[in-house]
Amino acid sequence: MKRGFACRPFVLSLAVLCAAAVRSDVPPAPRVEGFRLSGEQWTCTADGKPLSGVMLRPEGPGPFPAIILSHGMGGNAQTLLRTRGPDLVNRGFICIATDYTHAGKSGGQDRRSGLDFSQAGARPENIRRGLACLELLRQRTDVDPKRIALYGHSMGAFLTIALAAAAPDKIAAAAITAGGVVPNTVNAAAPTAGVASRIRAPFLILHGTADTTVPPERSALLKQTLDAQGVPNARHLFEGVGHGLPVEKSEEVSRLMGEWFTAHKVLLPSAAKSLPPGID
Repeated sequence: MKRGFACRPFVLSLAVLCAAAVRSDVPPAPRVEGFRLSGEQWTCTADGKPLSGVMLRPEGPGPFPAIILSHGMGGNAQTLLRTRGPDLVNRGFICIATDYTHAGKSGGQDRRSGLDFSQAGARPENIRRGLACLELLRQRTDVDPKRIALYGHSMGAFLTIALAAAAPDKIAAAAITAGGVVPNTVNAAAPTAGVASRIRAPFLILHGTADTTVPPERSALLKQTLDAQGVPNARHLFEGVGHGLPVEKSEEVSRLMGEWFTAHKVLLPSAAKSLPPGID
């Protein structure tokens, strides 16, 4: 009797250790301090490291829904907010974005020149920056913490998946274009199916069947993973469309995103007309 009782704490401790090991790659929420907003530009420190980005907000006290926008390879926060922010703000969103390790210069044809693909996408440093944006939003009195959403394209889609997995109880809904997961690769730009299994937010997946940059099989595996976890999701394929889906089918992509965020109570019905496309 005593022996059985003595073993019980060990069993419980082992279970706790196993659970911790399974989630050992989930980064903790960054400690965000010293937030300053000057016009559209913001700065802060996240875990003692400087971080900056762009924020746009509607007029009024709120609280508003908010969305973290994650740019693709060679894009950047400034370009993404300049092209997409105004329309999102008109629909009631507070928008926030930061540069990731795969950011490029604004404009021009050489914005990807010199970028390190080995550090792009859903890697720890980018996840840390995205989670810092999430913490910034949650600290604001003009943000409704129950209506924070995510959107990303390509490398930004990979990061969106990783962010939704890292903060499953803090994301209301998410949408991606041209993204997905890989089966088992470690330290890749794309997250694994194991990472995606932690997602709990309703997830919209949009992909072109002719995408040779991120094959549609990647998003098919993401949907399979979400289905296995009982996570609400929808996957829409665009026949013959390539990696530039948000531009090639901008109206349809915008409509589907608007309907998704409305259906899952991030946007109010009166605000869900269309969401801007863009691939930065």
